[in-house]
Amino acid sequence: MTLAGNMKLKNFVMLGAIVVAAGIGGAYVACSGKHHSDEEKAEKAERQNEKAAKEAAKAAPTPPPITDAAVAQAPVPAPVQPPASTADLAARPYDAEALAWKGKTISGDKVKDASHGKPYKINVYKDAGATTASRVKIDLNRNEKWDEKITFDKDGTITLERAPADDEKYTLAYHWNGTGWMKAAVPAEKSDKK
Repeated sequence: MTLAGNMKLKNFVMLGAIVVAAGIGGAYVACSGKHHSDEEKAEKAERQNEKAAKEAAKAAPTPPPITDAAVAQAPVPAPVQPPASTADLAARPYDAEALAWKGKTISGDKVKDASHGKPYKINVYKDAGATTASRVKIDLNRNEKWDEKITFDKDGTITLERAPADDEKYTLAYHWNGTGWMKAAVPAEKSDKK
């Protein structure tokens, strides 16, 4: 048995002995033919309960002391490591908002400033013949130049193109892997001047 299991059993046995002793004492007081005052009966019952508790405590085996050796043998839990990142570019706070447009229907071919009131601007586009959003453009500093473009390809691929110079020249490309962005080849220039 484990130390915790022994302690629980010991406590249960001790408690049981106290309850039995109290019950016997109470029955004795109730059945005694002597006429004692209520105070005398209560005092006598209390003394009997204390005596029974002391005897039960003596009868219960004492747990072994906790030694350095016992502590050294206790298993030490391994430290929790954060999951290894499998992305070349970690997900950014606005990615969830932009990616939420995948598969959503929009009225017309464009939703302007879908992120109204935020420090960045998101426009959503639906290409001709498409039934849902085709791509999202993000202006990170609202200077009217698109810093990023996310395209929802028909095959399910999600491509991020970035213009690190804030000049709308997309020189970096990534694919979404579910938790972050993996580097990819820069796609050939498409007609997306909407």
